[in-house]
Formats: sequence, C-alpha cells, structure tokens
Amino acid sequence: MKEILKQAYDYGKKFVDDGNLVNYIPALANVDKSKVGIAVYDNKGNLYEVGDTDIQFSIMSIAKISLYAVLLENYELDYIREYIGVKGSSKAYNSIVDLEESEGKLPINPFINAGALMTSYFLFRKFSRDKDKTFETVLEMTRKLTGNNNLTYSVEIYESSKDTGYTNLAIMYTMQKNGVLPGDIDVREVLEIYNKACTIMINTKDLAYMGSVLARGGINLKNERILTEKNSRVIRTLMAICGTYDYSGDFAVDIGIPAKSGVGGGILATTKDEMGIATYCPGLDSKGNSLVGIKILEKISNELEFSIY
Repeated sequence: MKEILKQAYDYGKKFVDDGNLVNYIPALANVDKSKVGIAVYDNKGNLYEVGDTDIQFSIMSIAKISLYAVLLENYELDYIREYIGVKGSSKAYNSIVDLEESEGKLPINPFINAGALMTSYFLFRKFSRDKDKTFETVLEMTRKLTGNNNLTYSVEIYESSKDTGYTNLAIMYTMQKNGVLPGDIDVREVLEIYNKACTIMINTKDLAYMGSVLARGGINLKNERILTEKNSRVIRTLMAICGTYDYSGDFAVDIGIPAKSGVGGGILATTKDEMGIATYCPGLDSKGNSLVGIKILEKISNELEFSIY
C-alpha cells in the first residue's frame, strides 16, 4: 500500500501547477498549492500516509456530509426527500438556474449549495432556531466522524467567506421568494450555520478516518457506532451520485468510488473494502474539485481495482 500511495503522490505532484486557487474567498486565495497529502485507513485500522497530511485546511463542502448526517438523525428520509432531492446535477454546485428549473423549485440534492442551505434551515428549525446550538451539533458530528475531538472552525476563514457569500444569499432569497423557505426567517442566521460548518479545520488523516467510518457502515475504528448502517449507505450513495458536483458522472466512470470534495482542496472517498481514503491539494479544476486529488484517486483506484461499477 505504501508504495502504491508513493507512486500516486509522485504522479499527482506533476499537476500541482495546473490547478487554480479559490478566488472568491480571500483567506483561501493565497495558500500553497504545491502541498499534497494522501492518507488511507485500511479495513484493519492501519494508517498509511504520504506527503503533507498534517496540514490544516478548511473542510468546505465536505461539511455537507456532516450536515446531512445530522439531518438523517432527526428526520425520516422520506420526509427529507419531499424538500431535498437525491438526483445528480449537470450544473455548477452554486447554480441558481438549477434551483429555478428543478421540480417544485427544490434543491436537487444535499451536496449542492442549495441543498446544504435547505439542510441547514431544517436543522435550525429542529433546534428551536438556535443557530449556535445548531452549529455545535454539526461540529460535534464532524468530530465523531473524524475521531478528532479537537476540531473547531476558523474565525478568519469564516469572516472571509461571510463577506463574499453573495451567491449563497441569493440562493436563500430565491428559495424564500419561491415559498420553499418560510419568509419569517432571517436567512443570514441560517447561512451563518452553513458558513461556520464549511470552515471547520481538518487535515488529510481526519478525512481518511471519516471515510473509513462511512465505509464501515457508520462504525468507527474503536467499534463505536456513529451512524446507522442505513444512513451511512444513503450518504455513500449520494457521494457516488453527486459528491464531486457536475463532475460526478466522469468521476464514476474514471474512478468509480463514492467521494466528496470541497473547495478547500480536500477529497474524501470510501471503498467497497471498508477503506477510507483522503487527498489534499488546494489547486482546483474547473468544477471545484482538487485537480491533483482527482489524479491521485484515479491512480490509486485503477491500481487497486477499487471501482464499485
């Protein structure tokens, strides 16, 4: 395993100059895009790592897994599907057009921004419109999934993203206009929950552990149940369908494992052999996925025949 990861690392490093840093979050615009990390937890709990696996970075859209996990804990799936779909999208993760053209003008899935914002609203409602308690619940879920009780969010990155989140505000106001969200809520309070969740700081090893919990059906490496088997399966399925935005179809063909990416540069993946895999490199492709991470996962999946298809 170590040799395969080293080969994948060397291969991925060739592409570090090809990715682009996030340009709409000032705090992420100047990170070092030459940094690359790979971490894997196998089905026996052994950790393999190569590269910059200790670097802290913002979880960004991978937080949508934690948000949806809390939602599944508090609402029945059939009820959730009345408001948030489970379909893939051919449009960008922050598309308002996608929202306006969808059936009932509802979010297509929980891993696009509209779906995550709708998820945040339902959690906000569940916890008596207490935004702090709602975020703490999401943070606690992320700590359980990563096995790291010290996780917290970055105030600097949160403030940076808060001041530039115009598209997300537009998405929420659009859902209010369409009657999908109630008109009496302050959308900025709901957006605060989502923004803070996206700025939780993790490293590659944290993500690999999270991947292993999902791959093991919700059971962590201490044999503690974090999620039900059903909820873990639902999340893994959604990762396969829409975890890498509108690149998900190509990802399924080329790599073939459930994965979730974030514009912070991380990608989390699971395998049919109960393994958790994570990569980090902040340079992104045109879809918002780590370009080097995609290259690395393709190399690893092909070498070890991980594709589930």
